[in-house]
Amino acid sequence: MNTFWFCLLGALFGVYLMLDGTVIGAGMLLRAGGSGERARRATVTAFGPFFLGNEVWLVVTVATFLAVLPRLEGALFRTHYPLIAAVLVIWMIRDAAVWFRSRLERPGWRRGWDRVLTGASTAFAAALGLLVGNVVTTPPGSEPVRMPFGWHPLLWALTVTVVFLVHGAAFLVVRLPADLIGGPLRVVRRLAPAAAASYAVLLGAGLLTGSPSQGTGAVAAEATAVVALVASVRIVAARPRIAPALTALAAAVPAVPVGLRLEPAAARSLAAGPALDALAAFLVVVIPLVTAVQAWTWWAFLRRIDARTPVFF
Repeated sequence: MNTFWFCLLGALFGVYLMLDGTVIGAGMLLRAGGSGERARRATVTAFGPFFLGNEVWLVVTVATFLAVLPRLEGALFRTHYPLIAAVLVIWMIRDAAVWFRSRLERPGWRRGWDRVLTGASTAFAAALGLLVGNVVTTPPGSEPVRMPFGWHPLLWALTVTVVFLVHGAAFLVVRLPADLIGGPLRVVRRLAPAAAASYAVLLGAGLLTGSPSQGTGAVAAEATAVVALVASVRIVAARPRIAPALTALAAAVPAVPVGLRLEPAAARSLAAGPALDALAAFLVVVIPLVTAVQAWTWWAFLRRIDARTPVFF
C-alpha cells in the first residue's frame, strides 16, 4: 500500500511537469514567433485553453502530498523554505502577467507585461530546477539550504530550463499558425541536443558520485529523456504532433530522482490507515474526473490556431 501512494504522488508530479512545462516553455518563448503583437498574441492564445487546467495538477499533487505524508511536509519545508517560497512568488507573478497583459490595449502596457511573463516563466523553470536539485542532494530535515547553491542543483536548474524551452517550442510548432512556427522550430533543433547533453551529464555525474537519488529508475528515466530529445529533433518538422509527446517524457524526469530521494523518509511519514482510506475514496472520484477534463481539452484544442480559435486571455 505504501508503494501505491508513493507511485501515485510521483505520477501526479510527473503529469504536472509534462503539462505545465508546455506553458512555462511557451511563456519563455513569447517572442519566438516574431516581434510583433500578432505573434505574441498568438503565443498566448496557443497556451490559453490549457493554462488553468495544467495548474490543477500542481494543486492536486500538493494536496495529496500533504494528506498522504503529513510528517514529511514540515521537514521538507524547513530544509527548502527559501526555494519553496521563491517558487510560489514567481508562480503568482507569472499568472498575473498572463491575466493582465491583455486587459488594456495600450502597447506599453502589453510590452511591460510581456517582459514580466518572459522573465517570470524563465525564473519559474530555473527555480523548479534548483528545488529539484536541492531535494535530490539534501535529505529532508537537514539545516535550511541557503545560497549559493552547489553545482548539482545549478545543473538541474539549467537542465529543467532548457528542457522546458524545448518542450514549449515543440508545443508551439503544433499550435501556432504555419507562418509563425519558424522560431519555435529552430529552438527545438538547436536546444534539444543541448538538453539531451545536460541530462547525459546529470546521468554520468549521478553514477560517479553514487547519489542516493540515482537508482535504476533514475538512470532509466534520464537515458529515456536523452533518446526522446534527440528523436524530437528528427521528427519535429515531419511529425509535429509526436514531438511534444517525446519532449514531455524529458519534462517529467525530475519526478523520478525526487521520489527516490524522498522514499526513505516517506516510508516513515505515511498517514494513518483511516485517513488514507478517506483520501482514497475522494481521489477515486477526483483523479478520473480531472483526467477526463484534461483529455478532452487536449483533444479539442491541440491543433493549429486560426481566426475561429477562442481567445481565453
